[in-house]
Amino acid sequence: MVRRAVFSLTVLLSLPVWGAPGEGAADLVARSLRAELFAGASTRIRAHLVLTDKDGKKQDRLFSAWGKRDPQGLRRTLVRFESPAAVEGVAFLMTQREKEADEQYLYLPKFKSTRRIGGASERQGSFMGSDFSYADLERKDVREATYELLADEAVGGKPCAHVVAKPKGPSAYARIELWIRREDAVALRIAMFDTEGKLLKTTSTRRVRSVGGEPVIVESRTENAQNGHVTELVIDEVTRDEAIDDAFFAPANLPR
Repeated sequence: MVRRAVFSLTVLLSLPVWGAPGEGAADLVARSLRAELFAGASTRIRAHLVLTDKDGKKQDRLFSAWGKRDPQGLRRTLVRFESPAAVEGVAFLMTQREKEADEQYLYLPKFKSTRRIGGASERQGSFMGSDFSYADLERKDVREATYELLADEAVGGKPCAHVVAKPKGPSAYARIELWIRREDAVALRIAMFDTEGKLLKTTSTRRVRSVGGEPVIVESRTENAQNGHVTELVIDEVTRDEAIDDAFFAPANLPR
């Protein structure tokens, strides 16, 4: 059951050896994306989000999600919320495109309607009340960026490459800093800075497990430094499934 999710992007590439000496920042970032939710060619999860406001009030949201990656590394992701009743039946679909804008759709059972998440301003809105925007789910701010590799730092006693990513396109962030564990390319900490250069959000990896021989982040915590809100993501089940048909990810299938 997934807690506030940053539904992560996956990049398909030929991988060098973990922690290869002299590895560049772009390679490290690309490999770190593989440790996010849908790194496999086809994946199913059950998870929950726990949202905590500055006064300590919590909301717990359960959902299931499916992801499939094509041979070019582009991903399709479908998320269906199961509880509480206020979000039951809400569905979200994202399809990555190589040269065009990624497609995002949201189905709202209350109105029995599916709408496309459109321009840049709309994609900066909060995803299901979480600390992540619709734009965050695309991860283009990290995927399409210039990179600077700083001196290594330790996080939780583990040596990490410290990478600064500056988005190439329009973005809510001036920069994003990642601390990527050298041993397996898992990002143990990600800090996002707003357009004025002030710290906005920090995501910390809490737990990692091996799925299909690859590390996958199954628990994380995101804190908003400017409003005190917290989003926790916990993945309870991860299943690799090569049998998900492409038609499963069609917008017309969001209602059910």
